[in-house]
Formats: sequence, C-alpha cells, structure tokens
Amino acid sequence: MPEICWNPSLNIGVADIDEQHEKLTGLINELYQSYAAGRAKEIITRIIGELSDYACYHFGTEEKLMAENGYPERDVHVAQHRVFMEKTIGFLVDTTKGEEELSTEVLDYLTDWWLGHIRGTDMRLAAFLKEKGKA
Repeated sequence: MPEICWNPSLNIGVADIDEQHEKLTGLINELYQSYAAGRAKEIITRIIGELSDYACYHFGTEEKLMAENGYPERDVHVAQHRVFMEKTIGFLVDTTKGEEELSTEVLDYLTDWWLGHIRGTDMRLAAFLKEKGKA
C-alpha cells in the first residue's frame, strides 16, 4: 500500500480545513513509513495517538463550521467522524495493550477512509459552503 500523495485535488477550498487535512495525511504517511521500516511498537503507538488527537481537533473544526452554517448533512458527516474516531481509538488501545500489531489492513482502512471522506463527504461540505459564499 503506497503512501498518500497530497495534491491540490484534495483541497476543499477552506484554508484551515485544507491545512488540517494535509497534516493528517502526513501523520498517516508517517505511520505507514514507521510500519514499513519495522519501527518499534512505541513509535507506532505514539503516531496513532497523535493521529487520533489531531483527528479529534480537526473534526471539531469541521463540526463547528457545519453548525455555524446550518449544514443540512451535518448529522451524517458527524456520524462518519465518530466511526473513524472509534476505530482509531480502538487501534490505539489494541496496539498499546499488545493485542494487535499494526497491519496493512489497519493502514488500508485509514488511507481508504481518509481519502474517501475528503473526496466525498468533505467535498460536499465545500460545495455547500461555496454556495453560501463561505469558502
């Protein structure tokens, strides 16, 4: 599974969100690089923790923007965030306890979910904000 190559097609047109997306993409790539290099569990656990913390911050930014602008798909969008957080926190807990090793399946999930979310759900949010003159 290759790293995510950040490119302008992943920008949604809201500067803060785009910067946060790029940082989260970098954390997923750092996790992939650490896994590929066979780094210690402690390093991988630290990166998953950072990813989880920053995703929570990022989702809060998006959710505030949705609430402030009366985004009609807010509930669905927030539910997707919750699923991602539950899975990511589950990976963190399992890795910390030694119950699960980081695997290509976990990396594939993170990459597929992340890219799918940006290209689908976040792009719909961006279109809504542009229509309202907010992006």
